[in-house]
Amino acid sequence: MAMAVARLLTPAEMGVFALGFATAGLINILAAVGTSAYVVREAELSSGQIDTAFTVSAILYCGLSLVIFAASFAAAAMVHEPGVGAVLRFLALRPLLLIVEFRPGALLQREMKFRPIALILVASAATNLLVTVGSAVSGASYMSMAYGTLAAGAVSALGYCIAGARHVRLRFSLSHWRTLTAFGLRLLTISGIAALVHRMSEIIMGRLLGLPALGIFTRATQIWDLIYFNLYGSVTRVIFSQLSKDYRERGDIKTTYIRGMEMLTALIWPAALGLSVLSKPAVLILFGSQWLAAAPALSLLMIALFVAVGFGMNWELFVLKDEMARQTRLEILRAVGSLGAFTAGCMFGITAAAAGRIVDCVIGFALYSPHILRLSGATAGELFRAFATSLLISLGAILPSLLLMIGNDWSASVPIAHVLGSVVAGMCVWGALVFLLRHPWRDEILRVIALVRLRLGHPGGNPMVEESDVP
Repeated sequence: MAMAVARLLTPAEMGVFALGFATAGLINILAAVGTSAYVVREAELSSGQIDTAFTVSAILYCGLSLVIFAASFAAAAMVHEPGVGAVLRFLALRPLLLIVEFRPGALLQREMKFRPIALILVASAATNLLVTVGSAVSGASYMSMAYGTLAAGAVSALGYCIAGARHVRLRFSLSHWRTLTAFGLRLLTISGIAALVHRMSEIIMGRLLGLPALGIFTRATQIWDLIYFNLYGSVTRVIFSQLSKDYRERGDIKTTYIRGMEMLTALIWPAALGLSVLSKPAVLILFGSQWLAAAPALSLLMIALFVAVGFGMNWELFVLKDEMARQTRLEILRAVGSLGAFTAGCMFGITAAAAGRIVDCVIGFALYSPHILRLSGATAGELFRAFATSLLISLGAILPSLLLMIGNDWSASVPIAHVLGSVVAGMCVWGALVFLLRHPWRDEILRVIALVRLRLGHPGGNPMVEESDVP
């Protein structure tokens, strides 16, 4: 979708949507009360607790919808851009769809039914693509992305209702409101602070550098979002469910956490570092020459993502061990440094602002690393060994792309065939190192291969692998 939209909309049009989306995001911070995480985490979940979580979510989302609609008029007047108000009025419908998908979505995650969840995510993304591109082609301008966002939300809600039909209920209760409120407020302060800083940063950039600059910067951040919220978010959703199960049943999460971090870093680090190296040709190929100004920012954002994954899964650990009050203090410290670094960067342009994101992630790594060791039960040596192996695999995977860019004097106009060739070569090196170093991804790859062979009726299929083993 990003490729198509980039060639159909201008940076200014992208900036209008980005500012409207950021404003809605500020209001949606209140949605981060964690009712879904509450359902997944609880050791003994009663029907009353589920009904209470659903009721609180419904009340909250209805309120958010009304607030976003009301804010659309003030936001448009503040930035002197009517388009921002139009975007917000349409986005005000999105929270209402979240009410529909809450109960089946949360319970499917608790039950670790990740196959239907993955299918729903794919269908939602495809709908977003089709509607956004179709609307942009028909001349809907910045509204095309608002239409795509709402259509994707409708498909997501419908998908969860179909996949989790046995969980669809319209039962209201406030019997456990005290417990849920205490949990929600603690989680709100954690997720809310991070979301507040992120959205305020976009608004600050829009005010200081203008909507076209914000549009260019958000083109780079969309690739961050693609990796972080889709790839990282999908993997950590699975890991969090397994961590919750382990903690409920055994009280021990060290093994799962270390293995999860090994899987995350070996998957995301090569992608982030590879995009950092190939940022110029990647932007040119994906978005076109009018967006080349986003390439330096993209390169720095991918370095920030590399650092961020190093202290990944911190939120999950604090939630499981019920230490969210401590994490709130850490997030406040991080927010001050993050917003200050980003605002200072905006004084010099979008590339310097992206460098501010690296400062944010370095602060986060320094603050969270000691607590991650304490909460997970892992030692520094165990995590270091996991990270060292993933780093070696990552460096090997990006080596072909690095040699390509050095050989072409870091030009943006590297032939597409050469770029694709370096990426394929990097993937081959990644696979070879995964098997050579016996990384946990090796076991996952062999398990999937065995399952495919089993389904095809191949005699070499592993009889110990069942179809239910694959999420």
